[in-house]
Amino acid sequence: MSSGITNTTKRRRPDVHAANPQPDAPMVAIPRDKIERRAYERFIERGGADGADVDDWLAAERELLTSRSVQS
Repeated sequence: MSSGITNTTKRRRPDVHAANPQPDAPMVAIPRDKIERRAYERFIERGGADGADVDDWLAAERELLTSRSVQS
């Protein structure tokens, strides 16, 4: 009988994160350290409150993707 607990091992994120916000747009590679830096800045801007790390990461990624598409 199974206890219902699954093995939740963490997967390593690659050093470069590729994202494609629009299906017809070319793939854009954003260095992981840039996303980390911006996500940390967002964390500090929020007052350092825990619990929104994924939201900070995704928002940082979106910001960087948007700024890259505007620069192109």
